Amino acid sequence: MSFDFSALAAAAVANNNSKTKATSVAAYLLPLEAARTAVKIKDGNRKPAEDGSQAITLTLGKITLALDVITAGATRVNASQEEVEGFTTMLQEAIEAGAFDEAIVAAQFKGNPANRPAKVERVEPVAAEDMDVVPAGVDFGDEEATDLGAELA
Repeated sequence: MSFDFSALAAAAVANNNSKTKATSVAAYLLPLEAARTAVKIKDGNRKPAEDGSQAITLTLGKITLALDVITAGATRVNASQEEVEGFTTMLQEAIEAGAFDEAIVAAQFKGNPANRPAKVERVEPVAAEDMDVVPAGVDFGDEEATDLGAELA
């Protein structure tokens, strides 16, 4: 099934202002059919616009879906108050038909903690004077260790 996104393409822009609550089941674990139903159509504006316009975004968990199907690089659709209902209906039908499946899979990949770089703990270097150094000629009671120390010296 093909959708005519020409009306949406003129209003699509790139911006990510989406903040959503975590779902009870991690979105990256959902099968595609369940992930389609978990996609939310939201107003991406942080504060509601006075004129009733919305920046319509699609979110899966905390991840905003790319709207590359509409226009490359778009993450939201700016809609006037009159366009919001029509655009929302069109987007919902497209989600259900699978038009955004690639974006859903990409969002699931991005949301999977296994795909994030590991956090590396920073270790401060230790100064030589702070290191415990054994003075030469100290007897540990082990002749092999003492002989080895003599060979190295």
